[in-house]
Amino acid sequence: MKKKVLSFFLALALCLGLSAPALANEPEFDIQNGVLVAYNGSGGHVTIPSTVEEIGPSAFYATTYNGNTVTSVTIPASVTTIRSGAFQGLPELTEVTIPDSVTYLEYYAFQGCPKLETVRLPRHLDYLGSFCFEDCTSLTNVTLPQSVGLMERNVFANTPWLKAQGEFPILNGTLYAYNGNGGDIVVPNGVTKIACAFEENFAKSSNITSITIPEGVTEIGASAFSDCVSLKSITLPSTLKKLGGSAFWGCTSLEKVVLPEGLTMLESDTFWGCTALKEVTIPAGVATVGYRVFVRDTIYDSGLKQSVGDPLTGITIHGAPGTAAERLAKGMGYTFVADQPGTAAIAQTGTAAPNTQTATILYYYYDEETGTDVCEERKVTFYYYALSDGHGITNYVKLRDVAQALDGSMRKFNVGWDAPTASITLLEGEAYQSNGTEMIQNFVGDQPYRVSTAQVKHYGLPVVLDGITLTDKNGGDNNYYKLRDIGRILNFDVSWYPDRGIVIDTWNVYSDAN
Repeated sequence: MKKKVLSFFLALALCLGLSAPALANEPEFDIQNGVLVAYNGSGGHVTIPSTVEEIGPSAFYATTYNGNTVTSVTIPASVTTIRSGAFQGLPELTEVTIPDSVTYLEYYAFQGCPKLETVRLPRHLDYLGSFCFEDCTSLTNVTLPQSVGLMERNVFANTPWLKAQGEFPILNGTLYAYNGNGGDIVVPNGVTKIACAFEENFAKSSNITSITIPEGVTEIGASAFSDCVSLKSITLPSTLKKLGGSAFWGCTSLEKVVLPEGLTMLESDTFWGCTALKEVTIPAGVATVGYRVFVRDTIYDSGLKQSVGDPLTGITIHGAPGTAAERLAKGMGYTFVADQPGTAAIAQTGTAAPNTQTATILYYYYDEETGTDVCEERKVTFYYYALSDGHGITNYVKLRDVAQALDGSMRKFNVGWDAPTASITLLEGEAYQSNGTEMIQNFVGDQPYRVSTAQVKHYGLPVVLDGITLTDKNGGDNNYYKLRDIGRILNFDVSWYPDRGIVIDTWNVYSDAN
């Protein structure tokens, strides 16, 4: 596994125009274009050269298995970025000096350094990634500046310092831990983001019975209430805009949830294992619903050759007619009660305009001949249909075009048809089977559209994609969906860069941050 992870970063270096790191008989520091790709030294105290501007992903990874012992690190003022896992898992690291020049500290950067005791974070830090100092079990002294722009979830999970911060550690409106004793929890006013799991240790012994989230909270991170097995009720604020994936995973006592109007997406695995759940209110603004939202467990389907969801039963969904809530209820066989105001996220009918857009695909694959992972950049031009949704231009693309573009990559998937249920099926990891309709413009000029009601199944259960349907001259329906929604469901990353445009990354998982 370690060799496989390292080979990925070699491939990443190729994509970035860097040379691959040497692991033996090479200089102490492998530096390419200002990026420290790998440290090959003998350990002890390490002073990184001032020519380094960025410490690359898993740069010190080799030291975790080649016998070297890094005890302390001094990072020069030339460095602005520390990438994912750069110092992850260093067993003897006790001290690190991070200069104020660093503004970006990625996920898992120092995760699992059991002897690290003191950390002073830079004054101008803009981003502090998930699990950055998780499992640093000796960490007792942290200087955390008020200027942190964005703190992701569980940054200091399982550290002594975190446990000493009181019941509700809060920084710049972000609640980054819960250290209380359970019961009926009321999150303090002034919190705008929740970036923690209330049951951190997944001990299956939580005694949290209710949670009240105050008005003003706009985002709740992934797995926030996961494994709160005694949680019976929760009050969510009207200000909430995002509820992370697996939010209520394993909440086996939860019976009813009312989701607020501001949500636009119901993330994957939201109610996984919520066996007592009977009622859910889904607002009209929700246009996309991820996979395995309502399952009691997952089982292996030998026919599909993948794990599928074993659905929860006896659920009533409340919502507005004609919305994703109604489509999901129909697909799952649930009772739907049309008792909510509002209409679907986009107009039921309208006019869509043709468009094209070129995307760069970071395409990773394993080369059998050389025995290495390879990264290539490929340019693909998609034919879109676009409509104005009041928030700029929204583009919709065909599933089959995306499937063909990613075929052969780590995120390959097949698009099929299940005749008995009249459903489009998505099969991850399957080679794409072309039907000859890919990468062509089916229509000329503006076209009337209607909201797509086509049923899509993933992991054997319905998902809902925000889509439009265009009908051709032969009466055939053509469904188009948002590229980011496809990435969200199939877990590949879709980003936009000012200098590169759309980039599809077939290694990294989907992230709203991009």
